[in-house]
Amino acid sequence: MKHLVLHIGANKTGSSAIQEFLRLNADALPRFGLHVAPSDLQPGGAVTGQHVWFMEQQLADIPAGRRRITNRIARLMADLKDEERLLISAENLANPTGAERMFVNTAKEYDTRVILYIRRQDELLLSSWQQWESKITDDFWAWLTLGVGTRGDWRDILQAWEKIMPREKITVRLYERPRMQDGDVVADFASVLGLSDRLGELQRPAGAINPSYADALVELVKGNTAVFRDKHDNDFYNMVEQLTGDRYHRNPRESVITFEQRSAILERYRESNEWVRARYFADTPVLFEPPTEADYVLLSPSKLSKQKSEIVSSLLFTLAKRVLAEE
Repeated sequence: MKHLVLHIGANKTGSSAIQEFLRLNADALPRFGLHVAPSDLQPGGAVTGQHVWFMEQQLADIPAGRRRITNRIARLMADLKDEERLLISAENLANPTGAERMFVNTAKEYDTRVILYIRRQDELLLSSWQQWESKITDDFWAWLTLGVGTRGDWRDILQAWEKIMPREKITVRLYERPRMQDGDVVADFASVLGLSDRLGELQRPAGAINPSYADALVELVKGNTAVFRDKHDNDFYNMVEQLTGDRYHRNPRESVITFEQRSAILERYRESNEWVRARYFADTPVLFEPPTEADYVLLSPSKLSKQKSEIVSSLLFTLAKRVLAEE
């Protein structure tokens, strides 16, 4: 029997690091019976470790996408030996868009396994705001109000995938450092694949992959259409990275929302999270480690303003030094 592994994300749970790991080791992994599918699922296509953009295109017409995916996976599987695995990684497969319906046929044809990482929803929402939504709107609270209770509803995502495959074929992992193998998502993902003993033979991503940035930096440019073309445009943050390195990466202890607001967000997911705990983590008393007031330092408006001024000064100074050095 041939096997299909679907790493479906979710967003902001280390997917970029996992995909870089897959890209770096695309030539080595077949030695262990694991083949990373080309990005367009075409035999001979480029292997980048991720299939996000291809899946996004298929979601525009799910019946047509299902036919295309079924046919392309069949061609890739034809080149595999018995008991070998084909791996696809696309974090948008964990969005509530009906993506699971595109795999109805392949789930019946091959032994299919889904791997999903989930994250506590307050952190997921804040990371999603920074990564995407802040680039197209400057109203954080309007966006958050619409998203709370919907984004990151892991019960809804899991129930959708359970419609096309048995629950025991779905592996759910918690994106919390103390609960991951070696406190690292790449090591944890390798353990799920049964590759822990092979990690020493494989390359690991260097540095932070797809980092989150300081809240003050996000506040500085949120909703600025002169800076961002769309929600996927990272040119500005890449420029900041080139000029300042990791100086303005997000401090996980700083927060733009209060502890009470954070608690209110999590209350909206209480029933959903309890369903996931009971079904997938029955031996665990709580699904996610709850936040405490001591976990975060609230960023006041004055502190944010001071940090924004510092960022502007730092960027201007660094740019000026580079210009003068080239003269």
